Amino acid sequence: MHPIVLTMLKTLPHKDVVLLGIGHTNAHLLRMWRMHPPRGARLTCISDEPVATYSGMLPGVLAAQYPPERMEIDLARLTAAAGARLVIGGVTGLDLEARTLIFDDRLPLRFNVLSIGIGSMPAFDGVRVGDGARLLQIKPMQRFFARLDERLRRALADRADAAIRIAIVGGGAGGVEVALCLPAHLKRRLGRDVRFDLTVVTADERLPTGSLPQTARRVERILTGRSARLLKGRRVVEVEGPVLSLDDGTVVEADVIVWATAAAPPPLLARLGLPTDARGFLLTHDTLQTTSGAPVFAVGDTGTIAGASTPKAGVYAVRQGPVLWDNIQRTLSAAPLRRYAPQRKFLRLLNTGDGRAIGEWRGWSFEGAWVWRLKDAIDTRFMEQYQAR
Repeated sequence: MHPIVLTMLKTLPHKDVVLLGIGHTNAHLLRMWRMHPPRGARLTCISDEPVATYSGMLPGVLAAQYPPERMEIDLARLTAAAGARLVIGGVTGLDLEARTLIFDDRLPLRFNVLSIGIGSMPAFDGVRVGDGARLLQIKPMQRFFARLDERLRRALADRADAAIRIAIVGGGAGGVEVALCLPAHLKRRLGRDVRFDLTVVTADERLPTGSLPQTARRVERILTGRSARLLKGRRVVEVEGPVLSLDDGTVVEADVIVWATAAAPPPLLARLGLPTDARGFLLTHDTLQTTSGAPVFAVGDTGTIAGASTPKAGVYAVRQGPVLWDNIQRTLSAAPLRRYAPQRKFLRLLNTGDGRAIGEWRGWSFEGAWVWRLKDAIDTRFMEQYQAR
């Protein structure tokens, strides 16, 4: 064979790395691939949307502190800059033996190494949903604002001169920030004189869930100061049109029901044939590799490390990025994998929608305009890493 042909064959990619979902962790790998592409490997990214979204900036977009594109990652531009392929499509299954992903509208895609990071969805555990026309799930975030505005327009037309009734179900950080920042969005979209009633329903006694008592007091002071109704220690058991029935017999009527409950596994995970935890998330070792023994990783909310009790939160997904990047390279070269150790403490920052924020760090609770500036700086710096130029 001619020497030039031999050289070409040696430089052609002979291993396929595939990312299913471009969340916080997989996005880091894509960014690193752009800077240091492994020799002899090809990267393919699969997403059901042409953009990825950063959840940390969603409250800021709600409060009109950022335009929507500030929370978006243009996957076409980023993958092109990294020399990777982008596939927009719906995956329906996984053939582990053949090392292929199965799609609903295209031929199977082969992989040598696969990283699954498709996030989570809000849970409906124990909730009977009859007429769910007024339900609005935050995810998928790519279409959240379009769905929200459509629901608000309908509510405004239905209510005529009466106040729009809005219920937020879920007391985690996400639900709390939506409650804090949604009023600014309502006034911008529907007029500064728009009338609305806001109710927050949470099964926990603190807002947000797991926060320090002093942080919860700050959050509750602001929400009640804005005339929000807080129903703590209550669970929604039924949704029927505009009616939410709670476990203590309380009935809440709402024209818009924002569902921001705890994380549940996307239905696709049950169809992949991989080991799962009791809730249905993919089970992994502390290397982030699934316990199936195959070269398949599960990251972010998608995976649960066996024996660990790490919450489903974006801050952990971000910290997994460097470990995944290292372990993908180690898998390609058949080297031992590196362990991921979740951090015990992390900085919690809550946007209050008015140019201020509430923070929590190592037993200390604080708030002010400087906290918002800190959050803005952190989020902006994070997103700037993924803006292809």
